[in-house]
Amino acid sequence: MYRVVITGAESTGKTTLAEQLRAHFEAPCSPEFVRDFVEANDRPIRIEDLNSIMKGQIEYENTACNKSPRLVLHDTNLLSNAIYAEYYFKQTPRELASAISATQYNLYLFCQNEIPWQEDGAQRDGPEVRDKIHQAFEQMLEESPVPVVQIKGSPEDRFHQAIIAIRECFSRGTN
Repeated sequence: MYRVVITGAESTGKTTLAEQLRAHFEAPCSPEFVRDFVEANDRPIRIEDLNSIMKGQIEYENTACNKSPRLVLHDTNLLSNAIYAEYYFKQTPRELASAISATQYNLYLFCQNEIPWQEDGAQRDGPEVRDKIHQAFEQMLEESPVPVVQIKGSPEDRFHQAIIAIRECFSRGTN
């Protein structure tokens, strides 16, 4: 099974790209758990929520993986949880760090932050925070053993770049 993560800071087109790729490849896609968590709780995230968010994200990813032996897409993953936990709470729970190292992915599609920032209720803080978070993603992904492809440009360019990257991942046999 090939697991491809669409990742990046807030308001970088991850969900749009994930949905396009899901339809194109007819592959399951795990949604971003924290989005559902924020909507369901209608309050800012607290440090004591981090383990619940981690478990929810893992459950979403596992559910998607159970739907396909070939390709699974993830609209973010635990790496996002770790970056945001570090940014907002200045810590990453041990359980989260362990879960990240225990999960195998084949490719990160790293959405760049050049598209206009869009408000999305309580989930987004602003373009300045997005830029800081983007830098944190850059640093974490530089250290990742998983291949990373930067996705940028127009929505059409992003979609085509992602398709090419996924096909190349398949052709390399990275599994």
